[in-house]
Amino acid sequence: MYGGGATLALTYALIEDEPPARQRLKRMLQELRPEAVCLGEAADGEAGLHLLTRTRPEVLFLDIEFPPEGAFGLLEQAKELGLALPPIVFVTAFDRHALEAFRWAARDYLLKPLERQHLQEALGRVEQRREPQGDLEDLVQALRAAKQAQAPERFTIQHKGRFKVFAWDEVSHVVTENRLLFVCTAEGRFVLDRTLDELEQLLSPRFLRCHRSAMVAFQRIRELVPEPGGTGELRLDTGDRVPVSRDRMAELRRRLGA
Repeated sequence: MYGGGATLALTYALIEDEPPARQRLKRMLQELRPEAVCLGEAADGEAGLHLLTRTRPEVLFLDIEFPPEGAFGLLEQAKELGLALPPIVFVTAFDRHALEAFRWAARDYLLKPLERQHLQEALGRVEQRREPQGDLEDLVQALRAAKQAQAPERFTIQHKGRFKVFAWDEVSHVVTENRLLFVCTAEGRFVLDRTLDELEQLLSPRFLRCHRSAMVAFQRIRELVPEPGGTGELRLDTGDRVPVSRDRMAELRRRLGA
């Protein structure tokens, strides 16, 4: 029995580069399984690999995107070292369509933002089957397919007779004004020939629709300021302020854990 057998308290490890997400998952695990033991946590691939070479958790909660090469690079290195990994539960913001590409290869997956019921169900499935993870090659191939299915990382804008290329990570928010759509970056605002509805489908959940005329990069949010009447305002790390409509407030607060 991997990690000590079903009669012992569940042991686990976490690899997640975002401290708030890591702390939230750990807190939820402590609430759902007070007897469970965390054998370690890591914020990047190097620390994660070291963690897996010196501990034998019964389940690994693994993010997909983290430096330097994410879960893909970590699993490749684990395969090269001949490591036997525990059951893996991916914790990811990948959309459901992309997840179908590797759902069968992992023990389970959880979508961000985490929901208590989904974590409870995943724990139940892990505890029923505590044997080691299957062939790492299956996971590597499945992650490769998932990465191909995710949204493009770059986009091109024609500006003053030239073509400018941006990464979506450079965009803080997207707004529509006078029937034009603007992507907002450190270099300025640029018109993009797409609709906000199209971008919401393409970029969710990395970007969050907060208003019928605005969408923000989730990682750029620094403050939510509620206003009378159920509306609000988001303040970004760029100093920009973006309105939040009444009908979007509940979902936004849920995503922020507020």
